[in-house]
Amino acid sequence: AMRVALLVAEGVDGQVLTALADRLTAAGAVPRFVGSRFGPAPSVQGNAIEVDVTVEAMPSVLYDAVVVPDGKDAVGRLSADGRVLEFLKDQYRHCKPILVLGGGTDLLARAGIPRELPAGGPDPGLVIGKPGDGAVTEAFMAALAKHRHFERETDPPRV
Repeated sequence: AMRVALLVAEGVDGQVLTALADRLTAAGAVPRFVGSRFGPAPSVQGNAIEVDVTVEAMPSVLYDAVVVPDGKDAVGRLSADGRVLEFLKDQYRHCKPILVLGGGTDLLARAGIPRELPAGGPDPGLVIGKPGDGAVTEAFMAALAKHRHFERETDPPRV
């Protein structure tokens, strides 16, 4: 089964992430809420998302894809954690699918991840869009089905 890391921190848009986790589970994937530290991460909606595992305990290599959440405070907290940035860079370097929701694009920029392929043009393994947009979710599911997006690969790596 595909393992998908959903990054979380306090101030995350939890509703969208929970719905996405359910969608991934229904598709036979194994979603995991990954944070900087253990414990509940209160969402903007007020409910808390329980962190399943920390970025330290489960390195990027153990995941098949990553979801970067929306939520200004959460993105700020995740951006301040070097291990989270390294986690994201590793996912990118290994040509794995990345879904970036809303303000999560700030985290992408902070990690220095380019939005386009080395040759120019859109990266099919990098899905960026509005939280809760069904078309965005489906594009990510399609990227996930492909496993790896080798058209992203360069030597040396870009990030």
